[in-house]
Amino acid sequence: MKRVASIVAALALACTAVGMFAGSLLAQADEAVYEACSRYKQEIRAGALPEVLDEERCPVAGRVIVDGGVGAVVPEPGMAVTAEAASAGGGQHLVVSNPRGDKILLDDVGRETGSEAPPKLETRALSPCQDSFYYSRDVKLYNYSRWYVNGRSIPSNLSKSGAVGAMGRGGVNVSNVRDVCGIEDGVRGRLIYEGGTNRSVDIRSNASCTSNDRKSVVGFGDLPYGYTAFNCLWSWIQDGPDRVAHTDIRLNKYDYSWTTRVTGSCRGRYDVESSMTHERGHTFGLGEAPEGSHGNLTMSEDSNGPCQTSERSLGRGDAIGLNRKY
Repeated sequence: MKRVASIVAALALACTAVGMFAGSLLAQADEAVYEACSRYKQEIRAGALPEVLDEERCPVAGRVIVDGGVGAVVPEPGMAVTAEAASAGGGQHLVVSNPRGDKILLDDVGRETGSEAPPKLETRALSPCQDSFYYSRDVKLYNYSRWYVNGRSIPSNLSKSGAVGAMGRGGVNVSNVRDVCGIEDGVRGRLIYEGGTNRSVDIRSNASCTSNDRKSVVGFGDLPYGYTAFNCLWSWIQDGPDRVAHTDIRLNKYDYSWTTRVTGSCRGRYDVESSMTHERGHTFGLGEAPEGSHGNLTMSEDSNGPCQTSERSLGRGDAIGLNRKY
């Protein structure tokens, strides 16, 4: 009996010690979260926060969550925002969700595609019509989206009508599943151009999404060097894929030159239609494909470069991904 009693006592002490140690770890975690959420910080690193954040203990409303090279202001309750950019160092993306209640959800934190291990050499050379890879995000354009262009932002070397036309064709390339692989259009959902606007995109020059003004705008402007374009997509949270509400797109005119007509005399200019085709893939719910192993797809994270139009048409994976979503 004495031996049994001593074993029980030892187990009790061990459990107490484990509980104290766990409690100490939780307290340290709480301290770290509270430090990250200090009211003096307007920007908060996503990596310092848990994936599910109790907003009562860490109020973040109106502040910017940043991860890698992108960021986003916490959206209004019932909405999510996806910030997405492509750079030479790899894809950058972050999802901040604010379901009704007191919890903020963070996704894709620290999972930039540029951090992936280099692919094997034999996986690098698939042609667009051989590559069936796609990455579908949990968001969908259910019916239509009205969009506008900030004409004042268009570079002076481009005609406004030519730039707007190229932007529109980029959207049609996605909504009509225009590809060279013989895959038919199965997408239900359209983009409706409503004309010009004086409103700027809800995007800061440091590649972060601001608060949503409920108007989808495309324009040119400043972004960090290495980003040709940046996309902010706001969606309503619901069962099934979230419903696309608005999406703003900025093309970087400070570090890159642009054209709407790629000719033999083109030198160093990026094609507006090609870039917009990629960005509209995000509008319709596709994420970016890893560049190293799927670089010939339109939705790969990097552009194929200046003076080319190959990304105006979708690859096999791009087209399959869209049709399976819709």
